[in-house]
Amino acid sequence: MEDGKIEFSENKWLLFRDYRPYFFVLLITTVTDAISTTYFMSLLGPEQESNFVVRDLAFYYGIYIGPFLGKVYQVFAVWGLSVIAPRLTKWICLVVISLNLMATIINIAVYLEAFREAINN
Repeated sequence: MEDGKIEFSENKWLLFRDYRPYFFVLLITTVTDAISTTYFMSLLGPEQESNFVVRDLAFYYGIYIGPFLGKVYQVFAVWGLSVIAPRLTKWICLVVISLNLMATIINIAVYLEAFREAINN
């Protein structure tokens, strides 16, 4: 980057080339979060989703397509930020991976609790 210019042609492949392991882990956590969100919504409905973007997408497109669309937007956002701020790519990936892991754990915990309550009632 020279004089504040963003080298789009140089940075557009950065995430896929230089940070490939982070990108693959990001994809794995993205899929696990989307799947766990779908399971969670299947029992409790989309109104319990705390992410308003995913909740709105689930209301509009359904509980299966909505979470996956939200994750597609998330991956594109990570890619866009890696183009704009290449030095932060590793940290952006780590933050989003951590958030996806936390969301997956929370979704599974909520799903199991709701499932347990449904069986007991």
